[in-house]
Amino acid sequence: MPRLRALLVAVSDELAEIRGQVDDLSGLTQDLMVHAPAGDKADIQQRIQAFDLLIQRLDGLSGLSAALGVGVPVETALHALTLSDQFRRLRADADARPDAAASGDLMLF
Repeated sequence: MPRLRALLVAVSDELAEIRGQVDDLSGLTQDLMVHAPAGDKADIQQRIQAFDLLIQRLDGLSGLSAALGVGVPVETALHALTLSDQFRRLRADADARPDAAASGDLMLF
């Protein structure tokens, strides 16, 4: 069990590093948006929001892995996730999984 916990903490650290890199890419996209044609800016803004969603998901997974790594019970750790749809996916509740055709709106608690 100690090896599993150490692995979960290492996964958390890796996810946190990836999160930082995705955040940097998001910043680059915002910088490039200044030079984009006006007609493309709405689409670019949606893509920037997609980066934000990825960052939130990585934060949630990193936090979940870290919590499990220090021995927090699974159900308690799942409740720490920041996005309700991610919580439902990881709980493996098939009836609660978001539909692929959903609007994409975030529901934060």
